[in-house]
Amino acid sequence: MLCLAVMLGRACVVGNLWDVTDREIDRYLEATLRNWFSDGSCDLVQATQAGRSACKLQFLIGAAPVVYGIPVTLAPAAH
Repeated sequence: MLCLAVMLGRACVVGNLWDVTDREIDRYLEATLRNWFSDGSCDLVQATQAGRSACKLQFLIGAAPVVYGIPVTLAPAAH
């Protein structure tokens, strides 16, 4: 699946190394997206690292998500 995403031209892919519980990964995703969208200079790798602290089990559930590919940064909207 990862190889297919890269072959289709995706710059990066976020995936889990192992199965995680729904509530914990939802908590992680919410924190990651909040970090990524609130700070325009933050790239996806930094937001992923910051989102790990939202998990109750930081070193088990928080360590599962990884970023494959090149770091992606949000560009400010042009008016």
